[in-house]
Amino acid sequence: MTVSLPPTSAAIAGVLATPCQNTDLTPEPGDLEEVQEATLCLINQERARNNELPLAISAQLAQVAQQHSADMLSKDYFSHTTPTGETQLERVLASGYIPNSQVGYTIGENIAWGTGYLATPSSIVAAWIASPEHLANILTSGYRDTGLGVEPAAPPSLAGGQPGATYTQEFGVIQD
Repeated sequence: MTVSLPPTSAAIAGVLATPCQNTDLTPEPGDLEEVQEATLCLINQERARNNELPLAISAQLAQVAQQHSADMLSKDYFSHTTPTGETQLERVLASGYIPNSQVGYTIGENIAWGTGYLATPSSIVAAWIASPEHLANILTSGYRDTGLGVEPAAPPSLAGGQPGATYTQEFGVIQD
């Protein structure tokens, strides 16, 4: 007799059974896709360990995340709000992720930077998991979509000349 798991259980079991690759890569221009995949894998494993479904990549949220990481690096700041006052909500609205003002939505954002080994996906995700506010975003059951943006350097005023990386993760769900 074959026992089949419910779709939710099967999805969670599949995530937990798949080892994450490249989790100790230090982000460089040529490996950013692998770094993003490793980061998402670690995030989805944490969700699965807490009985939450994996997040799916949204092209719009990925663009928002990448642009925010690049902006923090180029303008040398570290904040959810840009030096000109632009908020995460404004960035997400501009991306088209929220299709119109008639739909409900929930969004969240995690940001991080690190130098040396602290810039790897495993270190960044471990730091997020150790932070109650960041972990809350990771484990919010309503989120279905995500986007990751990684720049292979940390904001200059924070990095002290050391190699590093800047990460942004967007979270979202559209409620029809």
